[in-house]
Amino acid sequence: MRNQSSRLADFILFFSLLFGAIVRFIPTIVTGSPINDGGMFYVMMGDLAANHFLLPAFTTYNHLNIPFAYPPLSFYVGGLISAAGIPVLDVIRWLPPLISTLSIPAFYWMTSLMLGSRTKAALGTLAYAFMPRLFDWYIMGGGLSRSFGMLFLLLACASAWLLFTQRTPKYIFLTAAFGAGAILSHPETGIHTAAACVLIWLFKGRNRRGLRDAVFVALSVMVLTSPWWGVVLYQHGFGPLRSAFGSGGYNPLFWLPWVTFNFAEERFATVLTVLGLIGFAVQCARRDWFLPAWLLIPFVIEPRSATAVAALPLASLAGVGLSDLIIPGIAMIGTKSRFDAQDWTAYLSQSRAAKIILGYVLFFTLIGALIYDFSLSNYIVSRDDKTAMAWIKNNTPVDSNFIVLTGQSDPFEDSLAEWFPVYASRTSQNTVQGREWLLGNKFMPFLDSLNTLQTCLNEDPACVENWSSTNHLGYDYLYIEKSSKTLQTPGLLMFLLKQDPNYKLVYENNGAIIFARR
Repeated sequence: MRNQSSRLADFILFFSLLFGAIVRFIPTIVTGSPINDGGMFYVMMGDLAANHFLLPAFTTYNHLNIPFAYPPLSFYVGGLISAAGIPVLDVIRWLPPLISTLSIPAFYWMTSLMLGSRTKAALGTLAYAFMPRLFDWYIMGGGLSRSFGMLFLLLACASAWLLFTQRTPKYIFLTAAFGAGAILSHPETGIHTAAACVLIWLFKGRNRRGLRDAVFVALSVMVLTSPWWGVVLYQHGFGPLRSAFGSGGYNPLFWLPWVTFNFAEERFATVLTVLGLIGFAVQCARRDWFLPAWLLIPFVIEPRSATAVAALPLASLAGVGLSDLIIPGIAMIGTKSRFDAQDWTAYLSQSRAAKIILGYVLFFTLIGALIYDFSLSNYIVSRDDKTAMAWIKNNTPVDSNFIVLTGQSDPFEDSLAEWFPVYASRTSQNTVQGREWLLGNKFMPFLDSLNTLQTCLNEDPACVENWSSTNHLGYDYLYIEKSSKTLQTPGLLMFLLKQDPNYKLVYENNGAIIFARR
């Protein structure tokens, strides 16, 4: 029976690794371009290489004098790969899905420790491999930092669990190294890694030795990360770091996604979310509070990226729901003879219906992930837009300021706005990337205002001018993406601009139209 259990778990794990990798690589293969974001990181890797891999004071991205305060580990890795002869754009395309794929076995290792079962962890890994919230933002261009952060978060949590349960000294150094890797990869993930490790300590290491080890880990992390934050403090003081920490998205409704469980981003029926809820109930009934607590903590610590981290315990709980309730329950239905097994694989071997249910979960979650992949392929910069931005680069003054209108209400999904400073080499006044290091507690109001700005596509020019005046951001040109999917018609703004004597149409192709402000 043990061999059969191992074979079934190994099959589920192999299935998750193989198709999880396929899911993560398909968007960039299909599009031939970086997905969604990554423009700022593209420039920052170039800035780092141009400064002989010493941290520069500022990045040249968007000509805003943004402090080069972003955790730089992924830029060093990408920059060194690029220095070996691989184009930076290819690094942005291929490295994020690769690192995200490596996170699958890391998640399996962590979950097998937390659940105390390889077979349960295999089902949890299935959920991790195909839950959209656990791969979409990590395979994009901006996933260059996010994917490294997630990988180190998983490794840090696994080693911290071993540190406080096995008391082996080597895990002190591994936890410190992985924790430092998380902090040096992504600012928000670093915060969530620290919170998760503290939570593990509270549940597993709350004694004198555990406290001593935790303090040693914390001090080691500070030392290992000091070459980054030490340089930032020397060059800029606390301002940029304080600004970034003040942009965490705190609001009175931070708990809403946790209560509604609406963050897995599944297509069709939310199978994995439902399984996670069942696992949540099972763990609460057992008074095993660690995973339910971890599900909540991210929303308290840092709401802006909380859903990405809360999806981790949700995936583990989905494995619990499937292994401890669904498969045994289905196997027992219609069975006259009772049998009590310790593992879901034993129930599966006794029930055709349970096999069908598991097969359905495998098929349904994979198909849902693949369909989600093809929706991601829409988040790229079109060839017409690249042509228009090349015209801007060659035909407008270097110090020109633009407002870029695409109709995209979420600025973090506005690929054109982020890549505009790269392809056009001009300043975009409404590009959000990098401003978290400048605006502090004004960042979230600015973020909210960007949605209002995009609604100006169906208003008159005064709408744009009012936004510009309110935010004290002047502009010389308006760039309008004609292919915006939010526009069913060419748009009222474009029509009125052509009639307005204060604006002049200077360029137009099938993808974009550009107006100069007189």
